[in-house]
Amino acid sequence: MSWLISAALISCLLGGLIWKGYQLSRQPWNLPLQGIVGFLAFALIGRILRDVVGDASLVRGGPVWSAVAWHAPTSAAVLSLLFFFDAATLSRKVATRRTRRNLLVLLAAEAVMIGAAALAPAPMSVPHMSVIYFAANTFMGCALAACAVSALRYARQAERRLALGLRVAAVGFALTAVTSGIFAAIDVEYWLTGTLFMNIIAVNGTLSFSGIVAIVIGLLYPAARMRLTAIRIWWRQRSAYHALGPLWTALHHAFPEDEFLRASTTPWDSLRVWDVHRRYYRRMIECRDGLVRISPQVAELRKRRAATTPLADLINEALQTAPADHPEQRRAIPLAIPEVNSPRDEVDELVALSRNYARSQLTSAGRTS
Repeated sequence: MSWLISAALISCLLGGLIWKGYQLSRQPWNLPLQGIVGFLAFALIGRILRDVVGDASLVRGGPVWSAVAWHAPTSAAVLSLLFFFDAATLSRKVATRRTRRNLLVLLAAEAVMIGAAALAPAPMSVPHMSVIYFAANTFMGCALAACAVSALRYARQAERRLALGLRVAAVGFALTAVTSGIFAAIDVEYWLTGTLFMNIIAVNGTLSFSGIVAIVIGLLYPAARMRLTAIRIWWRQRSAYHALGPLWTALHHAFPEDEFLRASTTPWDSLRVWDVHRRYYRRMIECRDGLVRISPQVAELRKRRAATTPLADLINEALQTAPADHPEQRRAIPLAIPEVNSPRDEVDELVALSRNYARSQLTSAGRTS
């Protein structure tokens, strides 16, 4: 099961790195994006190295180089995440200056880890492993605490949805920073006494995992909300597009010259998600143009029909005449205009008219048969 979790994590990190790396190739000056790409890259390297060189154990005292191999890139990943927050909330000059200072601290921590591994008399050394763990936990605790402060600063500048996610992430950063500090204290205690309180380690590990979950949820929440909103809009527009089909088909048959030229004719055109939005707006506008063209004929029929005659029946009757007979020279009248002037209400009005028109077609076809 552990290898499956590791494979899934590597796949997610690699997918995210490819996606954000492509975005960075198009916006190489984007500092926050640089921070995200750095975080994904170093986290991926750390995860792969941990699987390749094997997990290191503080109790066994090694292997010391295994601990360095995945602690070093993981620390760099945390620093990249801090750089993202600084770049998103501070000026370019201030963010760069803070990152240079933090980079010196990272290099010092990694120098301590490498030095401890190099000075170890054997691949398995408890005192030297304790130094490696202490350096890594101390640096990541400080960096995660700084991430919590930066996330709260970012939340004060952000809109409500993003601010909520950042506050949740800040709680997660603070919790993992505290647990990293506790782990650093445990490293010192083990180095001095050679004993470990496993109950404290288990509780601290659970809290650390909870903090990581809070970070992931907080950082993904704004994007997830945006995606869900986009999916709802896409679904509503797709449904409206199909619901407008009967009315659009009839108007297009009567006035084919009103059809907009397609912006794209590639084979993938109908498979793109964005194409649904484009086709939806095209169909809505073409329906509105067709109603303007047919409105004089509808006005003439309305004078000769009962006042309660549905608009869909009048349009159906008007469209049954030849297009050449349509009195286009007469003044157009508004048709299917909602009481509230908004794009969504206008579409709802057109959708209701299209459905009534489809029923009117069925009724008139039943009469003729």
